[in-house]
Amino acid sequence: MKKILFSALAICAAMTACDKKADEPTPITDSAVVQNYALIVSESYQDAIKGVTNLKTQIDAFVKNPTAAGLEACKKAWIDSRPAYLQTEAYRFYGGPIDDSNEYEGLINSWPLDESTIDYVQGDANAGLINDPVQFPTISKQVLQDDNGKGGETDVKVGYHAIEFLLWGQDFYADSPGKRPYTDYVTGTGGTAKNQARRAQYLQVVTDLLIEDLTAVAVQWVPNKGTYWTDFTKKGNESKAILNMFTGMGKLSKGELSGERMAVALASQDQEDEHSCFSDNTTNDIIYDDLGVYNVYIGRYVKSDGTVIDGPGLDDLVKAKDVKANSDQIALFEASILASKAIPAPFDQAIIKSKDKVQAAIKAIRAQADQLPVVAKAIGISLVVPETNK
Repeated sequence: MKKILFSALAICAAMTACDKKADEPTPITDSAVVQNYALIVSESYQDAIKGVTNLKTQIDAFVKNPTAAGLEACKKAWIDSRPAYLQTEAYRFYGGPIDDSNEYEGLINSWPLDESTIDYVQGDANAGLINDPVQFPTISKQVLQDDNGKGGETDVKVGYHAIEFLLWGQDFYADSPGKRPYTDYVTGTGGTAKNQARRAQYLQVVTDLLIEDLTAVAVQWVPNKGTYWTDFTKKGNESKAILNMFTGMGKLSKGELSGERMAVALASQDQEDEHSCFSDNTTNDIIYDDLGVYNVYIGRYVKSDGTVIDGPGLDDLVKAKDVKANSDQIALFEASILASKAIPAPFDQAIIKSKDKVQAAIKAIRAQADQLPVVAKAIGISLVVPETNK
């Protein structure tokens, strides 16, 4: 349950006037909710950076001495890095640092990804930048940044999913994720797939870029210093900030998560429409995206080290105005998380063999989005949740 924040007990006898009982909680203000949200945003981006920094440590060790165990350590670090970032996706869709003109979200988490623009694929051993030393004699941050997206939306050469592909390879299997051999990184005797050293270099460079792009977003949310933090928490901007909070929750729930990431894949039954299609991590993607939305509403976040941030949330504001609307919203959040957890992994098989469970989760996530305008209205916020984000 969410913690309730109480003021220190007032000693009425020592005051000239006392309008409240000594044990009455201090009303939650809009400013307190906005400040707590901004703190959660800042801390969760820092967690995301820590996760990818650990991934980079594992990758550096692996490319120095490629082994099967080393590759598995890299895969585990990638999976472990995802929950923190996925919970930040509720901070999108309102023009914040992740979605500004620098388009960091596209550099960090773009999908779907055309694997053949990066490395070899089934039927084409020479595909990708890695296997084209003539056109791309060097692999550097600038080269990857400049070439990213040149071939269209699926020409994704950077971000989490580029790293994912380089670790797992293509997934052609019903019972497992991709099976890229560690020997794709072994030079000399025992090496498989040419250009092993270039592949290793690409893996290191793209991971460095991901850390840099996450950091560029995070610095704008540094408490009391970051440019966006200062604007977002500015006195007098509370209504705009709270509308942004609702907008992020609504658009992620209805347009992005239940729509583009789930309904599209369910309709096509195509593994290529799966969010994390190489690692089979998509069910976790769904759960942590949904949890991130719930976090925003209740003003709570559990850091990667287990520390809990639990402060004033939108639920406190709504509860003060409409207890039933707030209870209904929380019940819908909890139902959607349970429905998301009920989708059996891997997702590429669930959209074929467990369509009812996927559809139930889609329905539950959309229901929580449909309730958001109701609770927003209770506190004087006009919110429209669009069907899609396109």
